[in-house]
Amino acid sequence: MSNGVKEIHAKLLGELVVPSNSWSLHPEKKPAFKSKEQVIDFASVNNEPLYIHVPISGGDEDEYVRVIVNSQDEDVVFKITDRDNGGVSKVHGSHIKNLNSTVTELVNESLKEGRQAKTL
Repeated sequence: MSNGVKEIHAKLLGELVVPSNSWSLHPEKKPAFKSKEQVIDFASVNNEPLYIHVPISGGDEDEYVRVIVNSQDEDVVFKITDRDNGGVSKVHGSHIKNLNSTVTELVNESLKEGRQAKTL
């Protein structure tokens, strides 16, 4: 698996996640992107994964699940790494428009009973 996100996948992620009122898209250990252009600029010069922060409904304001995003050939891979609850989901890049359901389902599977991810 590649460590980074392809430019085309980053562009689509930026278009979907950056305008969201709940989710945010980040480079590692940095503040969230403010525009899709920032995402594209970052992906064009960095071979690094991106991170989607998905807040938890009914949780603290700052409580979220961090989803790692990489590209693997033409697929986009979403991964939660957690000692107790993790998971992986993969979609073809042409189906990235289904991001909300793909990532929400992945996050919900990693949460304790009765807790849910906020939607995009």
